[in-house]
Amino acid sequence: MSLDDRTLARLATAIENRDPDALATLAALPPGHARIIGITGPPGAGKSTLVDALAAALRRQGQTVAILAVDPTSRITGGAILGDRIRMQQHHADPGVFIRSIATRGATGGLARATADLARLMDAAGKDYVLIETVGVGQDELEIARLAQVTVVVLVPGMGDDVQALKAGIMEIADVLVINKSDQPGADRLERELRAEWPTPVLRTVATEGIGIEALLEAIRTANPGPRPLAPGPRLDHLGIAVNQLDEALNFYALLGLDPTHRETVAEEKVHVAMLPIGDSRIELLEPSAPDSPISKFLSKRGPGLHHLALRVPDLDSAVARLRASGAKLLNDPRPGAGGHLYVFVHPASTGGVLLELIQESTK
Repeated sequence: MSLDDRTLARLATAIENRDPDALATLAALPPGHARIIGITGPPGAGKSTLVDALAAALRRQGQTVAILAVDPTSRITGGAILGDRIRMQQHHADPGVFIRSIATRGATGGLARATADLARLMDAAGKDYVLIETVGVGQDELEIARLAQVTVVVLVPGMGDDVQALKAGIMEIADVLVINKSDQPGADRLERELRAEWPTPVLRTVATEGIGIEALLEAIRTANPGPRPLAPGPRLDHLGIAVNQLDEALNFYALLGLDPTHRETVAEEKVHVAMLPIGDSRIELLEPSAPDSPISKFLSKRGPGLHHLALRVPDLDSAVARLRASGAKLLNDPRPGAGGHLYVFVHPASTGGVLLELIQESTK
């Protein structure tokens, strides 16, 4: 697909705003061939300057580039603080470079909730490379590894104890480690330390002067790319089991070493809930709190047993838009459920016979 920049920008805006028509359009687009590169690291590492230099080098080689720069959300407007577009003005008149600043809008992990959708859009639009620059991240903000084929972690000399803290987090997801601002004191020491502890390729750059950029591009090209995770898939959240008596059921699961970590009554659904963690998923036990509860009706018709399957999705609004566009039967609009998460139920007639609950992946 080929789109002019104005059309691409309008579609990107509609996707960020979770417009159902735009999300349905995105879902129908065939994949492209782009290489998805994540640029992440702590604040002050020079990620924007490095992305700018990479884009310039790729353009000299005739490659088209999309830059998705995730910026903090403005407390006044709710939009992105557009520092990255200001810093990348050299590409303003180049039709081969598309730059988009994305507001985090409260999302954590270094990315905005719409980042995956916009990366997919840029890929479908025929870009050769999609460079995703995260906000300044810390130890546990690893979302970029789920999205990028190649993840570049950018560090700078003089970080001291900060590097020690990062070792348990973002450095583990690096396909390439970059010491930017490597003309500063401490670069030799940092490089020795990284090479001694990590098998990952370690390169030195001075992005402001274009030093080391070609070597970094070669490392990106030769890195073993992961799969193309442009549309992160759902994950099992829990199995919902309808029971007559919650305490009686809990006594049974206690024999298996499963104890509830969360209990509550969801007034809107007229149900008592207990959550039992099991690995990365959970068992949700459901006891009716009123005779007209949906769980009461289920028990009277089918008896105790599996009530529904729940999947976590990275973007509930996008999933709902795609399902509605396909004609799937939804039983409710997204609304808060147990634990405060947003959810929607899909009728068994659309899922092959199982009541399906879709839950918004937490951004906390």
